[in-house]
Amino acid sequence: MSKIIAVTIGDINGIGIQLLLDSWYKKKISNFILFTDHKYIYSLVKLKKIEVKINIINYKNTKKINYDRRKLNILSYETRSPEDNTYKSLKYAYMFCKKNICIGILTLPIRKDLIKQKINSSFIGHTEYFQKLEKKKNSNMILYHDKIIISPITTHIEVKKISKAISNKKYIYDQIFSLFNSLKKDFNILKPKCIISGLNPHAGEKGTLGNEELEIIIPIIKKLNKKGIEIDGPFSADSMLIDINLKKYDCFIFMYHDQALIPFKFISQFTGVNFTGNLSIIRTSPDHGTAYNLVGSKKISNVAFIKSYNLIKKIYKNRKLNAES
Repeated sequence: MSKIIAVTIGDINGIGIQLLLDSWYKKKISNFILFTDHKYIYSLVKLKKIEVKINIINYKNTKKINYDRRKLNILSYETRSPEDNTYKSLKYAYMFCKKNICIGILTLPIRKDLIKQKINSSFIGHTEYFQKLEKKKNSNMILYHDKIIISPITTHIEVKKISKAISNKKYIYDQIFSLFNSLKKDFNILKPKCIISGLNPHAGEKGTLGNEELEIIIPIIKKLNKKGIEIDGPFSADSMLIDINLKKYDCFIFMYHDQALIPFKFISQFTGVNFTGNLSIIRTSPDHGTAYNLVGSKKISNVAFIKSYNLIKKIYKNRKLNAES
């Protein structure tokens, strides 16, 4: 029962559950518990005529759970709708990690708009949900693909609010500081070397296209450098991810979501992993959506899912090594 991974159900109408079952059938993954109201799985199995033996975990006795390696292990709970199932899945998976039953959470893709409409109007996304649950002021969205690490300072906020958000120097400083610690603790990079973008086109052109670089970003870089954090910039976001930089830097920091996600998804072609840094638990997710149009298709790829599963084990190992040293 060592190294069990929690897998949240996500949107059961999307490709997530198909990726999970396909990876399990092909023995690409093992030792996991799926968190879902069991009635949705039974309905899916019956509808798709899938042959699978299911074991329901008794979560009321977490000291000795009835895990069965030969079956699909499910932690079930009562729900009133598919969206309620998605939302509660996060809660129970988190609980199992905090009780050290699971070593991390792999979150399957969700429809955030449906959660906002039907369950919690203040819901933003996985990153913010777990940050709020842990009462952390800072968490980091960290995107990982074949040793390329990318992280945006701000995550799911409106574009018109980005400039105001980064005007908070303490917020940016703390975001980068926690990212630096995550690179060391979670990725075992002993002396991380980072590069950061500007907010404006061409990093502001020395103030002709905006003052955020001169007034906010550069002073923060200098302050971080004095603390021993190696970070260069700000540079134009459109030319950061070039070959010479990929060989030189461990992490690429961007000011906002699309600055980071557009090049990352082009490079990874939806085979990347989204990891939430600065949490007590380990949480990863395949960096793609629910893809309703691909449900049932043989064209789907489980590469990002398997990478997300394996990254949990890697980070778990790194955290243990760093805790012991």
